[in-house]
Amino acid sequence: MLTIKGLVIRERPAGENDKWLTVLTAEQGVLEVRARGVRKQNAKNAAISQLYSYGSLCLERSRTGVYFLNSSELIRSFYSVRLDISRLSLALYFSELTIYTGTGEQQSADVLRLFLNTLHYLEVKERSHRLLKPVFELRLMSEIGLVPNLIGCCKCYKYEDGDMVFDMAEGRLYCSRCCSKRDMTRCAILDGVLLHALRFIALSDMERIFSFRISKKHLEELSLITERYANIQLGRSFKTLEFYKSTDSYEEKTD
Repeated sequence: MLTIKGLVIRERPAGENDKWLTVLTAEQGVLEVRARGVRKQNAKNAAISQLYSYGSLCLERSRTGVYFLNSSELIRSFYSVRLDISRLSLALYFSELTIYTGTGEQQSADVLRLFLNTLHYLEVKERSHRLLKPVFELRLMSEIGLVPNLIGCCKCYKYEDGDMVFDMAEGRLYCSRCCSKRDMTRCAILDGVLLHALRFIALSDMERIFSFRISKKHLEELSLITERYANIQLGRSFKTLEFYKSTDSYEEKTD
């Protein structure tokens, strides 16, 4: 029997009354758990078996290695995130991104903390979801070992130089003098504001990464950079991100 705290980041039906839960845990990364009978009315473990529920789970492991949910205690439900289409679609993107990266045991505690903090801000709406997207993308990449080298130019070590060049395939920073012969299709030009924002997200303590302000223009550029960095580093794009963008665009048109 294994007792562990975890966040349900994906759910899908299994059989007539069961669910498969994808659970992000601090100790063992991402686990697939079978929750039996939770689709029945008033079922045991129904509360913890909902998307974006966080709690303590008591798991049994079968001889074939499958985890089954035995009992649970709900700590917090981020239910209201599911009532806003843009915020839900963004959370689903974060789920897909986290599952794809295959968070290992060593990084999982910080990734879980990042996810919980992000869901909190999505729920209470103290931060724009347009800000939460680039923060989550870049910090997740950093926590799983893909933190970009943003300290200074990787050749001459210059800390700032007007506009800097960020090579997203290499994850390195170049000054204007040292960036020659780069494939600029995989690079982003960073002014001082963008460079500071990227450094702040990637290198600050976890509790500080959501506490900065940035103009709408720079936020749009920042979001594109962190999105491209994740896509290039992981070698793929994500359908949930396209769905989020479609709902976001719809909101902007109807505001």
